[in-house]
Amino acid sequence: MSNQGTIIPRSIDKFDEFLIRTCAYLILGSPTNAVRFNWTQASLSAWQAFLTAWTPLFNLYSDKKAGYTTNVKNKLEGIISNAVIYARNNKLIELVRATASLNTDDCSAFGLPAKLAIPSTSTHSATKSKELDKSIIPDEQVYVKFLPIGGGILHIRAFTMKAESGRPHKLKGFDLLEYAVAVFYSTATNLPTLPNDPRLTYGYSSKANFKLPTLNTTTKLTAIAVGAATPLKIAVFFFRWAKSKHPDLDGPWSGPLTTPVL
Repeated sequence: MSNQGTIIPRSIDKFDEFLIRTCAYLILGSPTNAVRFNWTQASLSAWQAFLTAWTPLFNLYSDKKAGYTTNVKNKLEGIISNAVIYARNNKLIELVRATASLNTDDCSAFGLPAKLAIPSTSTHSATKSKELDKSIIPDEQVYVKFLPIGGGILHIRAFTMKAESGRPHKLKGFDLLEYAVAVFYSTATNLPTLPNDPRLTYGYSSKANFKLPTLNTTTKLTAIAVGAATPLKIAVFFFRWAKSKHPDLDGPWSGPLTTPVL
């Protein structure tokens, strides 16, 4: 009997962390982790679609003064239920558990017991260093909180995936936060799913807490029929930690992440 119903968090805040973390993790690697887990492209797309539908609602839910309503909460809980049902019907968690090369990072991403990981056959042990090894690309991803503040401007606060809170900060050893972004109408289909999508605009920030104007990323907006209501704008983002002097050692991309643009 599958226990994925307990693996996938049912609380809104915990599910938000789980969905962001797993969506980012699934597209990492070559072959990607989704391929390693034997997930079909349809399953990956469906999981990413849950995140696309979830993010604007969660941003409203998090705004207790202006955005939170019982209706928003009910919609979020509906997405959680649908995600759990989809995962159960398609045996998504079971496929992860059955991966022959399952490692501790896989277990951490999906909240699985670490004891399920296949023991490493390496002859030398891993040791923690006080300083980040400058010759190794770390797998620590970017965790972001968005706050739309009007005028097409987004307040972005970035953290390490392990921290997810506290004071915004870059990963030690990295001096830049790189981002790829494009703005679309919420009715658009075929949104970017990879950071190399040609529709994305790339940029850097030397700070983990900054405000980003998005007006120069709206060139991909489709035309609206005369007399039709203008849909909500959403920004699609990818982020990674970067090194200005050693771009070959930039971290892995996280995303896609979406947020409303006001």
